Amino acid sequence: MRVVGIIAEYNPLHNGHIYHMEEAKRQAGSEFCVVAMSGNFVQRGEPACTDKFTRAEWAVMGGADLVVEIPTAYAVSSAERFAEGAVRTLAATGVVTDLAFGVETEDLNALYHLADLLDREPANLRVYLLHHLKQGKSFPRAQYDALSDLGVPENELEILQQPNNILAVEYLKSIRRFAPEIRPLPIQRIGNRYNSTVLTGKLSSATAIREALLNGDESVYDTMPMSVAAAMRFDAQFPVTFDRFAQMLLYRLRSMTLDELAALPDVNEGFEQVLYRAARQAVDLPSLFELIKSKRYTLARCKRILVSALLHIPNGMADALGDHPEDLYLHVLGLKRVGRGLLAAMASRASVPVILRHSDLQNCTDVARASLAIDALSTDLYAYALGRELHRDAQSAITV
Repeated sequence: MRVVGIIAEYNPLHNGHIYHMEEAKRQAGSEFCVVAMSGNFVQRGEPACTDKFTRAEWAVMGGADLVVEIPTAYAVSSAERFAEGAVRTLAATGVVTDLAFGVETEDLNALYHLADLLDREPANLRVYLLHHLKQGKSFPRAQYDALSDLGVPENELEILQQPNNILAVEYLKSIRRFAPEIRPLPIQRIGNRYNSTVLTGKLSSATAIREALLNGDESVYDTMPMSVAAAMRFDAQFPVTFDRFAQMLLYRLRSMTLDELAALPDVNEGFEQVLYRAARQAVDLPSLFELIKSKRYTLARCKRILVSALLHIPNGMADALGDHPEDLYLHVLGLKRVGRGLLAAMASRASVPVILRHSDLQNCTDVARASLAIDALSTDLYAYALGRELHRDAQSAITV
């Protein structure tokens, strides 16, 4: 039995995602599709446009047979850590045979070469990287310049200028390290580029779609399946933006000590001082972002740090999940009825607990339960921001 895995955020689900799922199944020759999806907060360091259960339902309606959650500590991390958590989650199912991911380059050999180079990490690369980081550059810029110093050709460096390619390289690295039994399956991206802010018909980028939703451009509804378009058009609470969390985030920052700020993931070099001062000056999120972002601390990195503060994610949580394979878990968010056989296969093959209901938590380690508590808090705060009744996280999965 071949089962293709997909790593996604579906923020929101659009026609390009439907194409990707269909093409992944076709190219893999798979019977089933398992999606590892970010929860209520995404890798860009922002709340997802809708809650994770709604997005999981969309995914199942769009072609996924099973949706499992990427633990929040991984989901709001750097590209490398995000990829590691997502690949390890899919591998832990014990049933995924292929991993399909989108790429913007046709030069797959260059993609594999970059993944191999970064995985081996030659000594000189580390020296060059530290040199550029000390100049105050962001990690992506420092890595680009370090690879250039190492003599990597321009055509390969250009590959790292596209978000899907960056993630693809990280997926290939993580497959080699954590899941060598899984076959990588790069799929050429169609439509406009990932970061394009302009709609280009029915196949448009998620960035352009989010911009159009916020601007009230009604042509955006043609880019999404009907179920998604209806929710976005007629449910006034969607799309959810970071502004909904502004007051609780500023309160959280102002209540934290310098030591607590310093203990957040990705905070170093005295950045806790910057956060401490900014939190007491800013009265809204735009002013907070302006006070803390810099060349070294990009806006996305700052947002991930802020989400970590909001959700009480301690430094080292992602490392703790990776230290011992048994500390991971598979929280099922959505399931297609015809995929029950897949879930049954997971029950016997999965290397970690499968979480469908509260009683399944007793099978988890202390580290896993601590991570699940963060996932649960993300749901509670998301519900609070939307004015909904609070509910805990390990509820029954949505079945379509």
